[in-house]
Amino acid sequence: MNQNTALTQNQCCFPGETKLAVPKTMDQVMRSLGWMGCYQKVQFILLMIPVFDISFHALSFIFLGRIFDHKCAEIDISNSSFGGGQWMFKTSSDDMNSSLVVTYGKCSVTVTNQSDKLFSSKCVNGYEYSEPRDRSFVSEWDLVCEKGALPEVSQTFMAIGMMIGSGFMVTLADRYGRKPVYVFCHVMYFITAVATAFAPTYTSLLGFRLALGIFQQGTGITSAIMLVELLPTEKRAFPSQVGCMVWPSGLLLLGLICYLCQEMSWKNIELILSAFSCYSLLQLWLVEESLRWLDVHGKTQQTERLIKKAAKRNGVDATTVFRVYREDTEKLLSSPRVLTKFPVNGLENGEDIHQVASGEQNHEDRLHMDGIEHDKEKESTKQRNELSFSIFLKNKRILTRTAISCFMWFSDSMAYYGLLIISPSLTHDFYLGFALGVIVELPAGLALIFLINRIGRRRCLFLSHLIGGISLATAVLLSNIPAAGLPGLQSIILTVSLLGKFGISLGFGTLFLYTPELFPTTIRSTGFGISSVAARIGGMIAPHSRTLQRHLPWLPGTIFAALALVIPVLVRWLPETHGQELPQTVSDMGVETRPAPPQRTPIVLGLSIKKREDTDLGTPT
Repeated sequence: MNQNTALTQNQCCFPGETKLAVPKTMDQVMRSLGWMGCYQKVQFILLMIPVFDISFHALSFIFLGRIFDHKCAEIDISNSSFGGGQWMFKTSSDDMNSSLVVTYGKCSVTVTNQSDKLFSSKCVNGYEYSEPRDRSFVSEWDLVCEKGALPEVSQTFMAIGMMIGSGFMVTLADRYGRKPVYVFCHVMYFITAVATAFAPTYTSLLGFRLALGIFQQGTGITSAIMLVELLPTEKRAFPSQVGCMVWPSGLLLLGLICYLCQEMSWKNIELILSAFSCYSLLQLWLVEESLRWLDVHGKTQQTERLIKKAAKRNGVDATTVFRVYREDTEKLLSSPRVLTKFPVNGLENGEDIHQVASGEQNHEDRLHMDGIEHDKEKESTKQRNELSFSIFLKNKRILTRTAISCFMWFSDSMAYYGLLIISPSLTHDFYLGFALGVIVELPAGLALIFLINRIGRRRCLFLSHLIGGISLATAVLLSNIPAAGLPGLQSIILTVSLLGKFGISLGFGTLFLYTPELFPTTIRSTGFGISSVAARIGGMIAPHSRTLQRHLPWLPGTIFAALALVIPVLVRWLPETHGQELPQTVSDMGVETRPAPPQRTPIVLGLSIKKREDTDLGTPT
């Protein structure tokens, strides 16, 4: 091997070089750095803390939009009369009013004269609440009775924003990097949360909730992907395992804050919740870009700079890590799929190393070089196609995985959030019911930690949804049987309902780990984002389970149970990803959108070319 060749093999990237993304065994680099050294611990904590922020604003509507007991505000009947279906206020007293009996209901006022009903109307004088009006935006803006569905609409708007964010922000993360999108969204999430506390009208509240949803997804999904890409294959379950404990902890903290601040206005509570995101202003200088994203996009200089930084923090010899990284590069350079030319010792990018090494280039070599350039262009086009949305429609395997993933996310999102929103009705105490609905997620998180690497992702999804579906269906049946006097029935219903919530929570937690593993690095954020769009549709429907429960108490649980029982049937079409290395490109999945072109032996590093028939050129060489 000559000097030029040696230099090229040791030098992975050069200023201004645009290199085709080729798969490296980044797991080996992660392991050589130490899978949980100081660098990984700091990054892991910084990326896990936002789970608290996200949980706060995702479900704060349960407390900030609480519906208090209310009735129509009283009317001064001594200065009013009625006629023509309307109340008429006057300044003089009327003897007739002394015999009137006015009944104030939740949404109507009924006037009787002794035993005869004279008049019934809506609450013309507004409403009176069991709590001060500023304790909830529902009471502040009178979102009750004919406006009773509007509180849930605020949560629906947030779900719409989450759908927009999951489909747009995460696509930007695939193209422009995880870090810039994550930091921008997190800072905007904080700013929008603060602005929500100063919403002057219900309409402005809807706008702020929409923006919160957009930036929440940019923060949450991108951080989840960065956590998965931070660790080697055998440790990928760790973020999901920890997250399944942090998320319910965040919800419990939300309930505790709202319980302690229940005497405060909803706007002040919103400010307190927003304050937990103020650290986002520092994350630009604290959070690092994903090594996997840098590597797969050919940003080798930045990759090596970050490897050096991580090795220093972990107390690992950087030379050893670079040796692992560059050994992978050398193997790839010797692969027939590597079609990159390198500028060596002042050679321009358009010059050929083989030409300099051999001293001449005959007609046969030129034909080979033309074929290589043709292949290189085709490979580059293929990589660009992988970054386009069309890959999700052209590739049948990716389309199947995406469709099933979307259904699972839709079902689990609707069931999970729906059960949480109606959980305060599990008991007579509002805060206790919510706490029980959240506490059951902690054993679900422990079960995820125990099962996910023992029985695999698919079996975990199968068992969790089977348990959840059967339990919820049982709870609905027990709640509607004519046996109200059966001893302990309410306790049984509560237990079975919580068991159903346990199963849904376990399945939902598994999805957060399983979904990113179904897609290669080049489209992982986009695939995760599309699935999250389906989840947001479920999230848009979920808030209305509170309204539906007031009219048909049995229907929400029936819908949740039916959807959960479909998932065990669908998972048989998905692969088991436990113990498998994350694919970098679509080709790494063993899938091609079209037949693969004939492979060539390229001119790389001054090596000689083997003669064979070139089918693309149509001439023997």
